[in-house]
Amino acid sequence: MNRPYEKEAAAIAALDLPFEKLRNKRILVSGGTGLVGRLFIEVARLRNAMGDGIEIVSLSRRARKNEEGVTYLAHDVRESLELDFRPDFILHLASNTHPKQYAEDPVGTISTNIFGCYNLLEVARKWKSERFLLASSVEIYGEGNGTPMAEDFSGKIDCNTARAGYNESKRLSESLCQSYRVQYGVDCVIARFSRLFGYDEKADTKALAQFLSKAVAGEDIVLKSEGKQAYSYCYVADAVAALYTILLKGKSGEAYNISEEDEGLTLGDYARLIASFAGKDVVFDFDPTKNQGVSTASYAILNFDKLKSLGFHPLYTVSEALRETYLKYRSQSFLK
Repeated sequence: MNRPYEKEAAAIAALDLPFEKLRNKRILVSGGTGLVGRLFIEVARLRNAMGDGIEIVSLSRRARKNEEGVTYLAHDVRESLELDFRPDFILHLASNTHPKQYAEDPVGTISTNIFGCYNLLEVARKWKSERFLLASSVEIYGEGNGTPMAEDFSGKIDCNTARAGYNESKRLSESLCQSYRVQYGVDCVIARFSRLFGYDEKADTKALAQFLSKAVAGEDIVLKSEGKQAYSYCYVADAVAALYTILLKGKSGEAYNISEEDEGLTLGDYARLIASFAGKDVVFDFDPTKNQGVSTASYAILNFDKLKSLGFHPLYTVSEALRETYLKYRSQSFLK
């Protein structure tokens, strides 16, 4: 089996975390076949090789062949879920996460986030699960104010647009978690991802993925903005390391930002860095009318000191991880 994240999974599985909390437990994961979910499951499989006995149940819309320690259930999380077993831990990772999806399927984006969260919280309530983890997003902050955003920051979002459906549904999902915690005693933690990237076999329309695709193809990178945006990013390996940290050490009811350290580089700087891997250039093709699914935020740097207080330290810098991702795409392209 092709496992492009074998090295990263081994590093996460070896982290100094209280993995014993997961020993002989069952974890229900929505979005288990996505970029983050697949690596999360791969880490659990490695922990099982160490004797942890973790059972994973992965929910996705398409059926998939079961693996040792992993059961794949075909289920749309927008529909209620009846189980005949107790999930000890639940992670809601399923979501539309690409600008093209926001633009073409705004209703599906909202319904997957909100109804998916509600249906899985109902499972947690009925079965008295030990912990529910919601994957949220930097998008809930909206436009920043020019300083790194901590978990108590509230920015501006123009809710009267279809693009805002992602932001607002993530916000409401967080509120649902807090409501279930207060009203029903469900133990909930929230992971707020910055902009994620990594090698993915599935189509990805996020900016860094498009840059990497161009570089691997040996083409100039097309930048559809002025490139002055300042964003926080996170490599999928550090995102999964953070998920395990929050799941095992986070405080109930708390939200935690997940990010790499800020390198002080803009989106344009990262485009030029990726282009340099392939000896190519960056060209500009900016037309606002063609970017309906793209975030309008120009500053979204996350402060993740709260996550660091749990002992989390990124394994990579953004620049290191971008090169690693480029090399993965290059190596996989030669295998096809």
